[in-house]
Amino acid sequence: MTANPEVIEGVAPQPGSDVEDPGLVKGVVKLPGVLFVAIATMAPGAGAAYSISTGAMFGGGALALSVVFALVGSLLVATAIGQLAKHMSSAGGLASYVGTSMHDAAGFVVAWAYPFMYLFALPYLALVFGNLLATTVVPDGGSGFTLVWTVGALICLAGAFATNYFGVEIGVRFGLILGLVEITVMVVMSVWMICTSGDTNSLSLFTTSHANIPGFEGISGVIAASVYGFLAFIGFEAAAPLAEETQNPRRNVPRAVVLSCLIIGLFYVLTAYASTVYFGPDKMADFMTYNGGNAWIGLAKTLWGRGWIVLVVVLMISSFACMNAAALAATRSMWAMGRSGTIPSFFGRVHPRWRSPSKSIIVFFVLGTILTLVGGYVWDPVTAYSVFGTALTVCVLPIYFVTALACPLYYLRYRRSELNVFLHVIVPVLGAILLVPAFLAGAGIAIVSFATPLSWPLSLAGPVVGAWYVIGIGISIYLFMRRKASLHRLSESTVDIEPAAPATAGSAGGAADGAVRPPGLVAP
Repeated sequence: MTANPEVIEGVAPQPGSDVEDPGLVKGVVKLPGVLFVAIATMAPGAGAAYSISTGAMFGGGALALSVVFALVGSLLVATAIGQLAKHMSSAGGLASYVGTSMHDAAGFVVAWAYPFMYLFALPYLALVFGNLLATTVVPDGGSGFTLVWTVGALICLAGAFATNYFGVEIGVRFGLILGLVEITVMVVMSVWMICTSGDTNSLSLFTTSHANIPGFEGISGVIAASVYGFLAFIGFEAAAPLAEETQNPRRNVPRAVVLSCLIIGLFYVLTAYASTVYFGPDKMADFMTYNGGNAWIGLAKTLWGRGWIVLVVVLMISSFACMNAAALAATRSMWAMGRSGTIPSFFGRVHPRWRSPSKSIIVFFVLGTILTLVGGYVWDPVTAYSVFGTALTVCVLPIYFVTALACPLYYLRYRRSELNVFLHVIVPVLGAILLVPAFLAGAGIAIVSFATPLSWPLSLAGPVVGAWYVIGIGISIYLFMRRKASLHRLSESTVDIEPAAPATAGSAGGAADGAVRPPGLVAP
């Protein structure tokens, strides 16, 4: 059935809210657009050149096999998210899934952490962009280097702000175009390297025989390397917060989540294999130190001569496209919280012309710019983006973990007749388990051999993220005790409302009036 349009727009007025607010524009994003938002958020160019390549320190010549492992794990989590997106559509995204499946308060904690996670992405990507530009233009360093990276970072931030502020269609279009550019260039380079390698090409690179790093021989090295492969997949869920602006979201959002993970996973396998066979599987232990830590640029110099500058441009494009897409996802989550009343209604306003969550976008980019400049000048661009990247990783993996576990709970509680034990229980639980080693490595919790304690200032990431989660939990408790209705609204689906099977008594934690509610229905 179709819900009341006023409810769809989220007009359950809060004190001080703007009742005339038109809400986000509905149904303007089609499958290719929402798909490439998720793809761009994964930053495939930078992911292949840096995140995936880091695994070579553990997997050696079996790097491609480790990426296959990471692809399988990521697909498990993406499948779980996709199964939830089939029945729930809201700008709240993962928060709506968790809130409906587990408890409204748990959904708020996810919503609280989600934009915070992507807030770290802004300075991370701006500094990567600025550093790449400065390294290319002023390779000798000095005051000129500082000026160039600063200007480059600010240009990147300003561009992403504009593509977000002036409506979702512009941001999505940029994600589509830039995503195609970076993938095309990296695929061409990978195929070129494979063809140049000639007879050295071998399927043995997909076995453990080339996992030859001392202390990480065989399958242990492959598993350790797959952790860093998994980190490159972060962002495939970014389609979910665009549900309210997506055409037929319960069909297109699940497809975008799963297809983005699969497509970029195959892309990562190709690039990992190509770099390994071209560089030499027996030399991969030195891959991350090659060309001063920019191994792929070094490969491009050998392969294309002066054409290596093309790859630099592609990696800068990858950073910009990722920032644009990450901001799209984060600001929709902020807007959903403002609309629900869990944070000030100021964040739940949209621009009357562009229909973008303009207030959330302004706050988000102002904070991101401050972090960029403070981090870059207190430390340096490389150290700063390492800190922000570590914080992003530590923040996102618990969100994925909880959302994966929300899938079996949702189907067990609300859609028992549709329950498929393999798809709705085994797949998400296994996916959640596979997230644990990635979290330990990213957080530097040294209880496994491939995770080492983080040095200063990377060690800041854990306490800062932990403190933010604690604050979010505290606010959720307050809201549950004083303003249950706002928590309830945050969890609700708001588009394509469909009837659901009645839930069993007592199964809907955190409903506004304490009554049982089926998922997807909007409370009056």
